[in-house]
Amino acid sequence: MVVKTRSTGFRSLMYRSGWLYNAITRRLYDQDTKFYTIATLIGKGPKKVLDMPCGTGYLMRFLHPAIEYEGVDLNHRFLKRIRKKELKKRNIKLRKIILHQKDIFEFQNYEGNIKDVIVLCDILHHIFPRHVDLINIAKKISQKIIICEPYVIKPREISARDRLLKFVIFFGKYLPKTLYKIVDFLFLDNDGINTYHLRSKWNLDESGLKEFFETMGFNNTRRILDEYIAIWES
Repeated sequence: MVVKTRSTGFRSLMYRSGWLYNAITRRLYDQDTKFYTIATLIGKGPKKVLDMPCGTGYLMRFLHPAIEYEGVDLNHRFLKRIRKKELKKRNIKLRKIILHQKDIFEFQNYEGNIKDVIVLCDILHHIFPRHVDLINIAKKISQKIIICEPYVIKPREISARDRLLKFVIFFGKYLPKTLYKIVDFLFLDNDGINTYHLRSKWNLDESGLKEFFETMGFNNTRRILDEYIAIWES
């Protein structure tokens, strides 16, 4: 397992703590069902799986032991949590684990190394307008792509699973845009890589996201709460 330190811009509190990131996302979305579904779609090994960005490595909890797992993320704190926390969990018994700290668009390192499956989870709305480029490049180096993407991003649209977050989101609906940008920068979706200006332009609702997947050749989709999982196969 290789982890190389590389700096990013200022990150919000959620992206500075892998524990906090997991705590919040598990209360917003059905993480266990989501990653169990993705693992089921990947199937049993031996297979080479590339997870980008891998975040805190939550997917590894559900993968078959014969899987060769490769995770890519630019957030060194998330990668550090994988090494110190996730890999110590007894239910993670993967055949091989490799971690890279680098930009997910650095595909030159993957040429000639075809993956069985590439997972793109909760990333498209972060990298707008380059999301199409990411998918097209992934198609060149994989047999199968699994995308999981929420179709609600703004507080006024999110239906959190947790009562406390429901309460917080309720009041977040009424924040003026200027104040919301500050809150986002300090506490929410600011990953230190992609600007709020570009992230805020992502406007695909439920029907728009399904149409986008179909346009990109992802004909198999399924919904889990506020998210869609879509599958492409070569």
